[in-house]
Amino acid sequence: MVHAGSPPELRLDTGCRTSVGADNMFLQTSSTWLLNLFLNNIWLAIGFWTVLYALDYIFTMTQARFYRDGAHRHFGFSEGLELNPFFRDDVAKIRTFSFRFFLMLFFVAGLLFIIYALNFPEGFALVWGMVVGIQLANHCRHIRNLVVMFYARASAGISGRARYEHWFSLRLSSVDFFCFGLLFLLLYLFWGNLFALGASLGCLSLALRHLMDSVKKRKSKPKDES
Repeated sequence: MVHAGSPPELRLDTGCRTSVGADNMFLQTSSTWLLNLFLNNIWLAIGFWTVLYALDYIFTMTQARFYRDGAHRHFGFSEGLELNPFFRDDVAKIRTFSFRFFLMLFFVAGLLFIIYALNFPEGFALVWGMVVGIQLANHCRHIRNLVVMFYARASAGISGRARYEHWFSLRLSSVDFFCFGLLFLLLYLFWGNLFALGASLGCLSLALRHLMDSVKKRKSKPKDES
């Protein structure tokens, strides 16, 4: 049923089904029913990404608070914790309300809505995979960093102080997203789903961008500092 003001409903079935016969030991399954639920419902898709995006901001600010409350005794970052220059000022000031956060939220949500309304299911699966895949990879990095900062603020299990140059932080991030990109690519090769391909492209493109920024940043520094 299509309500007034709603985009046309898409039907994208990405499940793999195997027929059942007398001599067939495989069961008929639809391993992608949950994914299909999101791909065929624009509001669920946008809502799921919004939750991930909001958690990304919450985790980032929590990490910044841990750093301020004591973890700075063990770690130093030449240009701050945040690698994305668009949010660097918000993170540095640990802002609870961020205009940039809502600007990006409405931009991505609007983009997803437009692609869905154009009745282009393959493109929607690819783009939704890109934005969700990046968030999933980022959350794995957040969880690890939160654990490190949580113990570092109380000097539990950590001593001394390490200072990270910005180019080095970008390089580490590039390696992380490259690994996630390869993982999603492997899932795509096994699964053949455009969502996994989009997630791979999203992570690999971000890995490449961070690598290029890292190389550029390192070249711009004096040799004795690099």
